[in-house]
Amino acid sequence: MNSTLTANEISGRAIGSLFFTGFGGIWLILALYAREAITPLSMAAVAAGLGVLFPACFWLFRQARRFPSREEDPTVARTFRRINTAQWIAVGVVAFGFGRLHLEVYIVSAITAIVGLHLFPLARLFRYPVHYATAIALVLWAGISLLAAPLDRLQGVTAMGTGLLLWLSAATTLALAARRVRSSRPDSSIRLQQHA
Repeated sequence: MNSTLTANEISGRAIGSLFFTGFGGIWLILALYAREAITPLSMAAVAAGLGVLFPACFWLFRQARRFPSREEDPTVARTFRRINTAQWIAVGVVAFGFGRLHLEVYIVSAITAIVGLHLFPLARLFRYPVHYATAIALVLWAGISLLAAPLDRLQGVTAMGTGLLLWLSAATTLALAARRVRSSRPDSSIRLQQHA
């Protein structure tokens, strides 16, 4: 890929990493709660992870200012909103439906699978292969934990793996984006315009 690095791309990677970092932290805290393992030490470990990933996201935002920007495609934003809306509707339906059927123990696994599935269209939309890898890993993890973990530990085990996979994806994205930023020289003379 010889495409010119843009502020849009860098900011997009930072935003994605920010969400994965935040939601990964929530999943990890949920896992600790489910396993009755919330202690000063475990919370300090989560805080340390957030303390590494969040600043890296904001560093990437700052780097974006050095690069030329291009006009955003409004259809991309609309498609992104539709995909996320579908994800949250699916999560709500699963949480409500499984609760009514007294299948609460499977809710976390189902939501992990939904989160993974919604990354497939996002990977295509943003042309970002790392999302495919994360999607596959999350869907596989939802199935593996369902088969391997005892029911009384299923929620905690699944949530822990989901949180770690999201953090791993965020760290991968940040590392790849940082490498591209450091190897690219911004050219202020470039003015990228998207042709209608």
